[in-house]
Amino acid sequence: MRDDSEIWDEFKWEEFMKEQDKKLDRYMELFYRYQDDPNRDEIIAREMGWTWLLENGEKDARDEEVNEFPDEDAEGEEWKARSGLQEDDKFDGFRDTPVYLRAKAFAHTAMKFADSLPENKRGDSSVVDFLSNAMVAAAKIAGGSGIGYDIEELGGNIAYCKRGLHAANYALAALREMNEKRIITEDSYAELLVPLTEVRNMIAVHVLDLREQFRKGI
Repeated sequence: MRDDSEIWDEFKWEEFMKEQDKKLDRYMELFYRYQDDPNRDEIIAREMGWTWLLENGEKDARDEEVNEFPDEDAEGEEWKARSGLQEDDKFDGFRDTPVYLRAKAFAHTAMKFADSLPENKRGDSSVVDFLSNAMVAAAKIAGGSGIGYDIEELGGNIAYCKRGLHAANYALAALREMNEKRIITEDSYAELLVPLTEVRNMIAVHVLDLREQFRKGI
């Protein structure tokens, strides 16, 4: 955990997010390994080091009528704050952000296009990668805005949007692969390439704007 006075830049946030990715991967591994075990939740909590969950379980077992949960530990609250998962009206701000609106519009275009493909082509890895990354790009912009625009939060916002930028680039690579495999026609390729490139460029500019805000704020 960091000092409250410390302002994290995008790179500190990226380190944090990578650690959360590892925890999520570990959780999913344990979940699938023990999904049929009657003590699954306790096993996973123990393996993940979530001692407060184990303590809650023991307390509930002693008193089934307990209806007040103890405060979550500081690490849990800090994780929610840094992940943009706290309930906050400002999370709705992303809905009017031009870069998000453009990314969201393209995600809908990608879904409609994928649905129009013959069924035997929809499962191709390039189509799956194209569609999933088009959707992730918009989701990461929303996630960044959910973290916030204050100086203490901008680093996390930037880190999220960079993930959106990576997703847009992966979608472009998948689109090229779809074209090379002749899954789509040259006309369809051109029709999708232009707006997807615009989305990628808008996200890149958005990241630069956020970095400038961060630079001026520290």
